[in-house]
Amino acid sequence: MRRPRVLLLGNFQKPGVLDVIRSTEALIESWTRPLRRDLSQNVENERVKAAFGLVFGGDGAILAAARRVAMAGVPLLGVHMGKLGFLAEIRPEELSATLSRLKEGIPQPVECMMLRAEVVRSGRVMRRCTAVNDAVISREALNRIIEMRLFIDGEEVNTFRADGLICSTPVGSTAHSLAAGGPIVEPDANVMVISPICPHTLSNRPIVVASDAVVEIEVWSRSVGFALTTDGQSMVRLRDHDRVRVRRNPWPLKLIKVSGRSFFQTLRTKLHWEGSTSDAPGPRS
Repeated sequence: MRRPRVLLLGNFQKPGVLDVIRSTEALIESWTRPLRRDLSQNVENERVKAAFGLVFGGDGAILAAARRVAMAGVPLLGVHMGKLGFLAEIRPEELSATLSRLKEGIPQPVECMMLRAEVVRSGRVMRRCTAVNDAVISREALNRIIEMRLFIDGEEVNTFRADGLICSTPVGSTAHSLAAGGPIVEPDANVMVISPICPHTLSNRPIVVASDAVVEIEVWSRSVGFALTTDGQSMVRLRDHDRVRVRRNPWPLKLIKVSGRSFFQTLRTKLHWEGSTSDAPGPRS
């Protein structure tokens, strides 16, 4: 039987990552064909075939890995070596036992929505980017605001005067969108969240739309530069009256789940919701 190919992905410039990848190769080389990928190289939509990929790092590493291999349909398992993280499933000390389970078979991966963002200038698509978490339009100067016209499925919705605007997936609802006051959304919900950043009108609030909606933002400012950033890792500078078109990506991120932890268990841990229940009221009669 031909041994399956397994991708080992991580930022080789980060301390300890390459050492863990080398030790993992020693664990799996008898039954797989390991193949390294350095995430410090910004590559998207790589055409590579593999049974699955192990991503070593925090959420940032998983975001970079997803943009690299999601189109190829490679399911990913995150090995947590970062700080605050929602996507990584296991810790390095759990890796050996997990690999023994994966040797017997890979569980059905969970599919998570991704975004495709297009920069449209004078009617032409100038740049396409993909994102797991969010597509963010933001200013480059601290003391100026930008103006943005929001369209949903071709209908003009509002004009924002703000520091920026976030289009987020459900997975990304616990990232930049949450810090901007957006809602927490279950990862498998079929929605997109639109959150203004520090809007200058109190009536401007986050909007939740269907996942198949087409969101367009026309942006301009008389005195400040602005840019589109995807997942906080890839940036495109914008010009006055550029439009950013955001929609559901044709292919999803596939994640391997092995821990058995639910989304709400992860929330309680990561957001420190685990308080004492000794003083909690008992059931009502």
